[in-house]
Amino acid sequence: MKRMLKIVASFSETVRMDMGLSKCAVMHVRRGKLVEGDEMQVQDSISIRRMGLDETYKYLGVQQGLEINLFESKATFKGKFFGRLKKVLASKLNSRSMFTAINTWAVPCIAYSFGVVRWSTTELQSMDTRVRVLLTKYGIHHPHASVSRLYVPRKEGGRGLQSLEIIHNKVVKDLREYFQTKNSPLFKIICQEDENITALNLADRRTLTEATTIGTLTERWHGMTLHGRYPEALKNNNVNKEQSLKYITAGYLYPETEGRLVAIQDQVVPTRAYIKNITKRYLPSDRCRKCSRGLETIQHVTSSCSILAPIEYTDRHNAMAKVYHQAIAIRTGLILTSRKPYEYMPKAVMENEEYRLYWDTLMETDRPVAHNRPDIVIFDKVKKEANIIDVTVPADDNISRAYTEKLTKYEDLAFELKEIYNLRKVYITPLIITTIGLVETHLGENTALLGLDQDIISTSQKEVVLWTTRIVRKFLVND
Repeated sequence: MKRMLKIVASFSETVRMDMGLSKCAVMHVRRGKLVEGDEMQVQDSISIRRMGLDETYKYLGVQQGLEINLFESKATFKGKFFGRLKKVLASKLNSRSMFTAINTWAVPCIAYSFGVVRWSTTELQSMDTRVRVLLTKYGIHHPHASVSRLYVPRKEGGRGLQSLEIIHNKVVKDLREYFQTKNSPLFKIICQEDENITALNLADRRTLTEATTIGTLTERWHGMTLHGRYPEALKNNNVNKEQSLKYITAGYLYPETEGRLVAIQDQVVPTRAYIKNITKRYLPSDRCRKCSRGLETIQHVTSSCSILAPIEYTDRHNAMAKVYHQAIAIRTGLILTSRKPYEYMPKAVMENEEYRLYWDTLMETDRPVAHNRPDIVIFDKVKKEANIIDVTVPADDNISRAYTEKLTKYEDLAFELKEIYNLRKVYITPLIITTIGLVETHLGENTALLGLDQDIISTSQKEVVLWTTRIVRKFLVND
């Protein structure tokens, strides 16, 4: 080693370069222990300082001396990880960007040490718990919401956070397989000698089984009594799963808003029924605090309370209907510029040479018709066609029935309009998104029938879920 250093020093001097002595040190080891020693003299003018017995040096991001100082290294990794995590949580990112930032900027700070520093399952689970505590502190995760769902990928309805325990187990498993499958004599000797010396324990040829995986977490989430109702609803044949999860895959909601919506879907919002029957706390009554008629469940609050129906439910319904009305008006040339949904105020009747568009208008008929006030009616004067469009925001368990009911509800009106205006065809087009954002399977087809872009479904869904979270928050705050 000394001869090699002399060659390097001589070469450096010849090409007029200096050795980086400030980054060099020499460690004296005798019989496996650090001992005092002198500087290493390379040349007359070049010497390398000795490293103190209590000093460490950083190699690939890990502080070490004769061996890795586990306690100090773990404290350093934890400090950097949680420091970055808090900075991300304090940012104003939308939900998807925030979880992406955690996974790509904060998590690697500690995942870098996996396979090098020995971490116990207890330590990893404790750090995952501390992450969830911080998410709860910042209002991003409800303390009673599904823990498993937090780590499920967004395309499956989860929130896409990476679990330190799962990452650690995968990294260790992959590294062990890498070393143990190499045919190189050097690798074989390393594996033979590593009897619980490193974090990989390469001498143990048994295949590591991962106790916790994304698959097991998904199964656990689906199997829960309350938490599992939402993923089961996504499996309904009348639900378009991909469109229903658009709000979470796009991740445009604020993290706090997404957290509230997830709590509603997981049915852990502190309604009277939840407090009395699930948490088993004393309450004199579990009836609705507004109407006193039904059991105060989250389904009742979001879709069945007679006191909320005239204003809150109607405003939510109209918010979705306005999105479609404005899009139809722009497509037909009745208006030229678009506005944000909450700024748009539809006119009762809009007309040009080709189209006539009605909004929430009583349709005159020759014979009495029970249901003659649909949300939107569009007449195509050129094709001699009309389209009766009705929006509904039902509870998730009513999605199957809602579509059929809308078709039969306006059959008489469709017949009357066809006769009165001498039309070739009259369509009935139900547009359905449930209170928690489930998209009815015909919505994409009906949106295309109206000549509208599919992106409008996501916009409508956003309006519905925002109104649902607003209704629930207002309901609980005004107790």
